[in-house]
Amino acid sequence: MGGISGFLTNFPSFIYFLLSLLERIPVKLPISIEKIVSRVSYPRTGRHLQRYDNRGFRLVVGCIPYRYRKMEEATSIDEAIEVLVISAQNGQGMLFPKGGWEKGETMEDAARRETLEEAGVRGNIECKLGTWSYKSKRQSIFHEGHMFSLLVEQELDYWPEKNIRERKWVTVSKAREECPHFWMREALEQLVRRHTQPRPEEGSK
Repeated sequence: MGGISGFLTNFPSFIYFLLSLLERIPVKLPISIEKIVSRVSYPRTGRHLQRYDNRGFRLVVGCIPYRYRKMEEATSIDEAIEVLVISAQNGQGMLFPKGGWEKGETMEDAARRETLEEAGVRGNIECKLGTWSYKSKRQSIFHEGHMFSLLVEQELDYWPEKNIRERKWVTVSKAREECPHFWMREALEQLVRRHTQPRPEEGSK
């Protein structure tokens, strides 16, 4: 049983490795590997791999995926960037992709994995936006959430949670209205500050 459990735990990572490998092969497959990935059931058998801090808080990581809007000159943050939100599984509001940080992966790797699984995008993690402690609404447990900014470089047509989540690009103002989690809204404000405040080298000129 241990061998089967270990295989199931590592199966998603194997699929992503296979995807990255096949993308480099100049051969047209009869079906997109991304479509195959989206049809694979991802069993959550890795609860024993979940990380907790010394307070017993479950460690959660996520990203705010964003992109620059195609404008010659932006006069507001809403004109400058768009952020990608996904639907909550309970149907209440839109949020940013996040999930458990598991043993054997860096925090950044976990954030990329969750963003790919839930929102179907890849990109470059630029910075950490902050850390927040909060209580789960569905369970009587506490979490410590770590959020990163991710500049989107690729948007996939098929991804693991395509059939259970909606995703959409929205303005920063719209994301503020639709996100029900205070800590995610605060992470969004950190992203906004990074795009509206001059960098230290710019301010010193």
